[in-house]
Amino acid sequence: MALHRLRSWEEFKQALVKCRADCVFFAIEDYPLGNPPISLRLLFTCGRDTYVFNDFARGDHMAQTGIPIRAGGGLPYVLKEDVEAFLRRELGRPIQVVDFTMTTFL
Repeated sequence: MALHRLRSWEEFKQALVKCRADCVFFAIEDYPLGNPPISLRLLFTCGRDTYVFNDFARGDHMAQTGIPIRAGGGLPYVLKEDVEAFLRRELGRPIQVVDFTMTTFL
């Protein structure tokens, strides 16, 4: 039962492919050092292990994944559909994507 914090998208992708995970969870979190001040956390489980990757905002997209950042009402956000499209494009197959953003605030 280990937590693996992966530093790059490529590391995360390799682990995801190796484990053949069929579900990825994501959360949008505050990150005061980002511009805009948000981050994207991706994670999946493989057996009893959890793999986590954090990507940070850089202008109108996430720095490593390139997932677009949108703005509405003055607040930045990321659409679930954009995360799904990115993962489908990168993995070459559909994968279930679950937004757990609100659960991180409990």
